[in-house]
Amino acid sequence: MPGQFHQGPVTQGPLTLPGWGAVPAILGVVASVVGLLLLPWVSVEQGTLSFLDLTGMPTDNLFTMPDMYVAWLAFVALALQPLYPLPWTLGAVRTQKVANLMQGWPRTQLTHATFTRFRLVFGTSAFAGTIIHGLGIVTLYDGAFELAGAGPWVLLAGTVLTTVGAVVGPRKGPGLPPA
Repeated sequence: MPGQFHQGPVTQGPLTLPGWGAVPAILGVVASVVGLLLLPWVSVEQGTLSFLDLTGMPTDNLFTMPDMYVAWLAFVALALQPLYPLPWTLGAVRTQKVANLMQGWPRTQLTHATFTRFRLVFGTSAFAGTIIHGLGIVTLYDGAFELAGAGPWVLLAGTVLTTVGAVVGPRKGPGLPPA
């Protein structure tokens, strides 16, 4: 009967599998959380202040970058940055539907030919978090980086690790079509 058989081999299995990109991505997320929430952000002779201490300080204008970053933007960026890289590097892209939902272009299929493009898309989304944190830190210290404790530097290192993990990505799964 016509149409009964598929032409060529039928691929079975997930599109991606956990890969080496998961190691820096997971380490980066952990470092980011530790840097933002646990390590000191201001170190002076009189003592240290954590990021949470900075959020309790009164501000006059929540429309400037340093005030927005301390009040809410750092927390939003911390929550959103691992949203795409972790499932991507851990091999959670099992079907084309999941691939389309995660990367936002419904007509682009995840194949061997487009795998590098997907790595760049997920890496770029992770790098956006690095830029937000970097700008927030630069404007927060306003050039007085000698006051900075370990927190902002560990946070930035974590975001860079997460970005590297997203670019490295997962392994190609057995169900990944050739083109």
